[in-house]
Amino acid sequence: MSPAEFASSSPAPTTALLVDVGGVLLLPNAALLTPVVARHGGVSTEEEFLRAHYAAHNAAFPARGEPRDYYELLPRFAGVPAERLTEAVEDYRAVSRTRNMWHAPDPASKAALAGFVAEGVRVAIVSQADGRIARMLRDAAMCQEGEGPGVTVDAVLDSAVVGYDKPDPRFFRAALDAVGATRDRAVHVGDTVPADVRGAQAADILAVHYDPYGDCDDPGDHEHVRTLAEVGAFLPAPLSTP
Repeated sequence: MSPAEFASSSPAPTTALLVDVGGVLLLPNAALLTPVVARHGGVSTEEEFLRAHYAAHNAAFPARGEPRDYYELLPRFAGVPAERLTEAVEDYRAVSRTRNMWHAPDPASKAALAGFVAEGVRVAIVSQADGRIARMLRDAAMCQEGEGPGVTVDAVLDSAVVGYDKPDPRFFRAALDAVGATRDRAVHVGDTVPADVRGAQAADILAVHYDPYGDCDDPGDHEHVRTLAEVGAFLPAPLSTP
């Protein structure tokens, strides 16, 4: 076999996408949480709530500086008047304790995920969680390993199961091993700079910040997207075949 024939018969190198869950695939349940801030004088629509959420999240976990309390920040960004902030923070925190509120599937992200899988991209879900993220994703009909109600992905990694938390680079390397990819053929996308971006960078994986409204305080430090579909521009080509 000639070198050219060998190259054409060899499988294409694996292209891998590592995806965070919270804020990318599963969002805070705006239907349940918007009324909490609205009754304290804050925003009253789900769209406005999600806008406030991303602003608060990026302020709580900045690219530079110390982290802050997201639950203290959310009512502020949601427009709650200063004289009602203390009560609103307590109310929002109390409601959030009743269950994991980050369980609302994002239809646009699900469609993008399905598109990547159809193109032959190996997909690993990489979530800092408590051992239940695979069940949450399946229940939300977002994705799962094997057959199910959502998009079939190659691996779902939960930090509580794997044994490493973000930004430990070993967690990201475990995802590469799970899908049989090398770091130069992989991209990681997540919404939290200290955990997602810094962890991927530490593992020498291209880090993309999911930042729908451009809230990042250091946009020159890493790549950004406003939708999951936009990550396709950063994936190495050619894509592997399904």
